[in-house]
Amino acid sequence: MAQAMEATALKSEEAKPDILEKANAKTWDGLSRMAFAANWDPEDAINWNQPIELGSIKDGWINILHYFYEGEWQGLEIIQRLMNKAAHMFKINEMVTYYSTQCADEAKHLFVFKKYLYRLNSPPAKQRAFDILVWVSTTWIVPMAVERWILATYFTETLAGAIFQKTLELPTIDPIGKEMVRLQLKDESRHIAGTKLGVQTLMDHAGPLRTFFMKLWWKLFVKLAVKEVRALKPYGDQVGMDPEFILQKSFAKMAEMDEFTQKFLMDGFCQAFLNKTNAA
Repeated sequence: MAQAMEATALKSEEAKPDILEKANAKTWDGLSRMAFAANWDPEDAINWNQPIELGSIKDGWINILHYFYEGEWQGLEIIQRLMNKAAHMFKINEMVTYYSTQCADEAKHLFVFKKYLYRLNSPPAKQRAFDILVWVSTTWIVPMAVERWILATYFTETLAGAIFQKTLELPTIDPIGKEMVRLQLKDESRHIAGTKLGVQTLMDHAGPLRTFFMKLWWKLFVKLAVKEVRALKPYGDQVGMDPEFILQKSFAKMAEMDEFTQKFLMDGFCQAFLNKTNAA
């Protein structure tokens, strides 16, 4: 009788839906629970009354912040437009729940970036390229919008995590800036985990032909993205943040997914970053 009850309990445990599991990065519902538990108030979590003194790095730091602000806007717009399409494509309703928490995170990040930039007397301005990039990323005219979004987000979220980690190491960044980045890094760590789950879901559902076209697009995208990051070098030099170091960290992080590495990081362009990381 005891054995039968134990077997029934084990079977019930195996059949437990994701929503009843503990918060973890292995399922969409688990990621949502992590987001709920880690929520923070941008008004109260940061002491906005502290003085800001940046000295000679101010101009470089402001330019990097404006880059992030525009990227957060683009990310928020694109997630809102494509998360439902992704959920229907893969028949995973829980993707919408999780990506909704990521939308809330991006809104918080925009709020704190904006408030911080106003403190620096450099309010954010909408860039002319913004609407064009969002349109290209989401329009049906350019095929495979969901696939392109998930792959691109793996790069951009990983890149943001590397930049935030480096920022916390810089002694020249003021306390408000560091606290803002520290809070956002917690969110970015979860976003990277969510993007990895999205990439794995994408690879699991993509046949050889779709994978072939995704590889072609990735090669184009990653070169354009790296060029954009390298364009920040003058500002990175002012702050003490080397774009090449950030890129190496980002590629090394993406390479933690073996299947992704085999499919998307084996060309000479990507391998150059991984080889430099291994040599170091």
